[in-house]
Amino acid sequence: MTYRDPDHERATRMAVAANAAGDRHWFEQLYDEAESGGPAVPWHRTEPNPRLREWSGGRAIVVGCGYGHDAAHLAARGYRVTAFDLSPTAVAAARETYPDIDFHAADVLEPMAEWAGAFDVVFEAYTVQVLRGDDRAAAIAAIAGFVAPGGRLLVVGFRARPDDEPDRIALPLTAEELRSFTTHGLDLVSLAEEPPRDDAPPPRWHWIAEYRRPA
Repeated sequence: MTYRDPDHERATRMAVAANAAGDRHWFEQLYDEAESGGPAVPWHRTEPNPRLREWSGGRAIVVGCGYGHDAAHLAARGYRVTAFDLSPTAVAAARETYPDIDFHAADVLEPMAEWAGAFDVVFEAYTVQVLRGDDRAAAIAAIAGFVAPGGRLLVVGFRARPDDEPDRIALPLTAEELRSFTTHGLDLVSLAEEPPRDDAPPPRWHWIAEYRRPA
C-alpha cells in the first residue's frame, strides 16, 4: 500500500521548493506553523530515537535536536547534554519542555568553536541526509569534529533500497558517505542495516553507523 500523509506531503512540497532555491531554513517555517496551531511536523515523535545506545556518562551533543526528546533521553542517562537545531522555534519549544538542557539555535555548517573535540558522545539522526552537495560533506566534517578523543559518534539515516518510495525531503545516505566520516580521524566500529519498523511509516530501511575517535 502506498503511504500518504498530508503533513508529510506538505513538508515535501516545501522541501522541493526550498531545495530548488538553495534555502536550508525551510524547517523554521515548518516548526513555526506547527507551534502556531498549523500542520504538525511530520517526523515529530514524543519518544526518543529507539536506536540510541545505552551508553552513560560524560558530555553529549545532539545534532538537529528538534523538540529535544533525544537530548532528554541522554540527560536521563547521566550525560551533560548540549543540543542544537537550525530552527529557533524548535529550540525555544525544547527549552520550555526541558529547561535543564543546553539548547542552541545553530547551524551544523557553522558550529560553535568550543564544540570542537568536546563530546564523549555525538548523536546525529536524519540531519545529514537532508543536505545536498558540498553542504553534506561539510556537515560530515563538522559532526566528526565534535567527537573528543576516545569518544563515540552514532549516525542514523535512511538506507536507499530498490523498492523504496521516492522521498524528496531526504536523500538516503550511501555506504560511501558513511565511510567518509573516517577521513576526519574516526574509526568505523560498525555499520549495520535495520529493516523497517512496523510503527514508523513510511517503511524505510535504516543505516546505523557507530564510530570512535582513538584516545
